[in-house]
Amino acid sequence: MNLQQLRYAVEVAKTGSITAAAKNLYMGQPNLSKSIRELEAELGITLFERTARGVAPTKNGEDFLGYARSIIAQMESLETMFGPHTETGTQLSVCAPRASYVAQAFSRYLGAEGRAPLQVQYRETSAAAVISDVASGTANLGVVRWQAEHAATLDNLLRENALSGEVLWEFSMVVLLHERHPLAALGDIPYHLLGDYPEIVHGDLTPVLPAEQPAQAAGGRQGRIAVFDRGGQFDILRNVPGSYMWVSPVPFEILAQQELVQKPCRSASRYRDVLVRRRPGALSAAEVAFINELRREIAGLVQT
Repeated sequence: MNLQQLRYAVEVAKTGSITAAAKNLYMGQPNLSKSIRELEAELGITLFERTARGVAPTKNGEDFLGYARSIIAQMESLETMFGPHTETGTQLSVCAPRASYVAQAFSRYLGAEGRAPLQVQYRETSAAAVISDVASGTANLGVVRWQAEHAATLDNLLRENALSGEVLWEFSMVVLLHERHPLAALGDIPYHLLGDYPEIVHGDLTPVLPAEQPAQAAGGRQGRIAVFDRGGQFDILRNVPGSYMWVSPVPFEILAQQELVQKPCRSASRYRDVLVRRRPGALSAAEVAFINELRREIAGLVQT
């Protein structure tokens, strides 16, 4: 198994077609099919099954593709951070959970007037990958999301990886809905009512802990919709009637732009977002500037 085979499998999953994937990869369909078969034989699992529309990942295939995407993203991070560059200027690499407020802080950092030429990277990934990236030097800074009641577990992980951690804030997860959702008029959403609606989840991220809290337990009667990017979740919330998802508090500007509302749920778990970095050493000017933007976003969320 090699990195190229991982890229092949991810492209097949993305297009849902061996023919289309081969075209995008500038290779022959027979060669792509052969490479996928060899990968399946090596792994001892079936990655794809034929459908009326082409091919789709099996359950084992979905699990494998989640890891494959993570590996590819980390390799791209290494290439960006340590590959040859012709430009000079600020370097900053940040990895974080899929949180709208973190992404907004990063974009505002980039958009600040007078910013020097940049070599930057922003990646949304799991807590385990954040710790790995920061510990290995692939990322300068990371934000780890962890259940508040298991803070000691995170402290141990950071200590084992020679990382320092600073709690940015603690919050209750909220339910994100389209403004026309049947539950949007409620002030506080009873958890049991969510079972009547489809839940959106991030399909390529593994849970922080082996067992989920009841408040975020999976799959009501209407099941789950797995997505792999934050933009896709907004499209589904707008277009799939009744869909919802659990998120950290979202900035008002994003809610208004996407026609969404966020609602509390008394059963929701408490989480902490923790800033992690390697130790020791002073922060660079770029890191300080980004962290300041991050804190401004959090301050705005706490006040609303």
